[in-house]
Amino acid sequence: MQCVRWSLLSIVVVFSATCFAQQSPPTTPAQPAPLAATPVRDPHSNSADLAVPLCPAKFEDSLASDGIASQLRKEGVQPPTVLQSPAAEFSDEARKLKRKGQELDFIVVVGLVVGTDGAPRDACVSRSAGYGLDAKSAEAVGRYEFAPAMKDGKPVAARIHIEVDFHMD
Repeated sequence: MQCVRWSLLSIVVVFSATCFAQQSPPTTPAQPAPLAATPVRDPHSNSADLAVPLCPAKFEDSLASDGIASQLRKEGVQPPTVLQSPAAEFSDEARKLKRKGQELDFIVVVGLVVGTDGAPRDACVSRSAGYGLDAKSAEAVGRYEFAPAMKDGKPVAARIHIEVDFHMD
């Protein structure tokens, strides 16, 4: 039994050990990659995280069926461009980890639809980090501004994923 406890403690220490620094700049939006399995909520998720829905394992979007491009290059769509990307704030829970001396290095992946007006909508989490960071990521991505995706010179709605990297030392 002590062996099992030691192993679990080792896993917790290894996964929670990183260094604290500032949040890195957001990555450019990418096409949604087919997800191997349904996303799983991080066990450290709080009530704010639970308010942001998890993305389904697979989106059934297409320009022909619902007017949302998800396989952008395959459908001949130029992806949306990020015009403004406000930084996500750290949650109180994440700040507590720092005060306890734990390291913080998490990535949250938020899926969303960029509308024909460039406004983000229908945010969901496809990679969860917990500690309130899922909610903070969705909140920040909801404030992004985009130039919409384009097909044949006309704006179209497009589904993308944005990685939000949290790193504190």
